[in-house]
Amino acid sequence: MQRFKNLELVHFPEVDEIDKTLLIKNFENFFEKVSVDGENYLKVSSKEYSKGGIRKQHELKAQLYLDGKMFFASETGWKLIETTQNVLKKLEKEATKK
Repeated sequence: MQRFKNLELVHFPEVDEIDKTLLIKNFENFFEKVSVDGENYLKVSSKEYSKGGIRKQHELKAQLYLDGKMFFASETGWKLIETTQNVLKKLEKEATKK
């Protein structure tokens, strides 16, 4: 996702074109609401857990550096897109509170 210069994705799984479009839309919405420019950045780390079946559980940890402050959020879920949306919502809520 080279589209966003202040976004770092760590160990993020490969996704198909449809999911990639949805992820881009989620990040666009987040960046519209929370201005992340200059020295500010968003870092999202992903870890996948397989509990013996075909499905994988996704654990996302997000760090937002905004105007000298760090904000953290994490979320675990079965669907990558939904988990990403939830972690971004948590971060947005934290950032707008301050």
